[in-house]
Amino acid sequence: MKIMFLYPNHEGYFRCPLGLTVIMTVCANEGHEVRLFDTTFMNVSENKDNKIREKAKQVKVVTIDNFFNELSKNQIEDKWLKAIEEFSPDIIGTTIVEDSYVYCDRLLGLAKKKFNIPVVAGGVVPTVVPQIIIENPNIDYAVEAEGEVAFKELLNALKKGNDVSKVPNLWYKDNGKVKRTGLIKYLNMDEIPNQRIEFWNDKHFKKPYDGKLYNTGFFEASRGCMHKCHYCINRAFQVFQEESGKVRRNKSVDQIINEVKSIHKERNFELIMFTDDNFLARQPREFNEFYDRWKKEINVPYWMNTCIETVNEDNLPKLKESGCIGIGIGLETGSDWVRQNLLLKGKMNNDFYMEKFGLIAKYKIRSTINNIIGIPGEYEEDFFETIKLNKAIRALNPDLSSFDVTFMTPYMGTVIHNIALEMNLIEVHDEPGFKGMKKTNMSERQGPSMRNPCMSREKTMELFYDFADYVTGKKEIPEKFLKTDLSRRYANCDEIYELYEKYKSGPVDPLMIKPKEKVPFHKAEETAAEACY
Repeated sequence: MKIMFLYPNHEGYFRCPLGLTVIMTVCANEGHEVRLFDTTFMNVSENKDNKIREKAKQVKVVTIDNFFNELSKNQIEDKWLKAIEEFSPDIIGTTIVEDSYVYCDRLLGLAKKKFNIPVVAGGVVPTVVPQIIIENPNIDYAVEAEGEVAFKELLNALKKGNDVSKVPNLWYKDNGKVKRTGLIKYLNMDEIPNQRIEFWNDKHFKKPYDGKLYNTGFFEASRGCMHKCHYCINRAFQVFQEESGKVRRNKSVDQIINEVKSIHKERNFELIMFTDDNFLARQPREFNEFYDRWKKEINVPYWMNTCIETVNEDNLPKLKESGCIGIGIGLETGSDWVRQNLLLKGKMNNDFYMEKFGLIAKYKIRSTINNIIGIPGEYEEDFFETIKLNKAIRALNPDLSSFDVTFMTPYMGTVIHNIALEMNLIEVHDEPGFKGMKKTNMSERQGPSMRNPCMSREKTMELFYDFADYVTGKKEIPEKFLKTDLSRRYANCDEIYELYEKYKSGPVDPLMIKPKEKVPFHKAEETAAEACY
């Protein structure tokens, strides 16, 4: 069969998504003809994500504007329809993330109207809310959870003209009635084929890092995370796909090394970035093998993201010796109370983070401190705790410490979305295929995606752009925020804090939530907040 895949990237953030790459690989390995329509480098004139980070002084400036050839929306749409006409696919496949779903739907709608070709959608959003996605008139099939088996079996069924009711992880329409087939167990990760990356423009593999542009390979050594953070989609996987088994799984060291080695041989990467949520969450004996083989067989600098409790005196010197040049850590907030009660990020406190970042600095590995602003229930006083902790961590080794800050975003499937929906902190869609989703632009960089009853949008934006100057000392922290008020006497938002308690057991189907009529704002912030959103 002939499959046209759509990657509807509308903000110029380049890095080919591993999930879609693996699905295209599975299809190609089965003998199907695969074509990709990628809007990344035609939709904008720059990488918007990176430009905002540069403006906020979170990263060093790297020139990449020449990567883009911006076209008008009409030109892109004409190009899309022409690509379909020339290729004449049997089916169109796409991956859906909430940030680009509206744009994706626009392109799918044009294709459906002109060609009426069946459309199958996978990815994060169809996984957490398949019951909503399948109602979209432009989508015929929605894949819930992992798609490697589902895509392969769906294509085989369609090719043979068979009933699709035996295809696992599938939602579909039968004479206008929505049906689902049921979930299978998560894959053994060693059964996932080595990714084929020939579908992608080579520019996707150019990664700005620490002021330089690297030829970069992107790989996964594991999937999922065992933590239950209120803002993370992994919690949705744990709850909504519980019958599929443990979300957190690892590839064997042998499989990791073999995949990287085979692709690196062709591409000659200068940097490897592991996209895992929690890279170091596996047995030390496995990593002893990894460190040794990586140094001997790959010998390319690598970066990874992990959770703070997984770094220690044993693995850090081995990471350094094997070629690890950077570690990303999710701090999220400098307020112990916010971290433990609003984010549900375990019992780890600021002293623990200082100790662990101190170890990373000791072994001279570059660290990136990831932070969030705009958490519903977070006050300005709380965010200055984040600023102070980042400043203290950076002082451990200013040359090897970097930081990042993003806006809290109410993605479907997270507890944060449940709270935002119930508290009326977002304006939502009500049309089929979009019910309960935030109406206006979703972005972790461009600005707050929801109201915060405790801090105005204006103040949130100000702190976002002043964050780097406060952390580096270019801007003095106001005296009133220098002392920590552990009792949080400034806080007066019990109604929203009660909701965090309510959802401690995990997210629920957003269609079950009835929004409250009035949003409680904090005193002086009410006028500013209502004026800014």
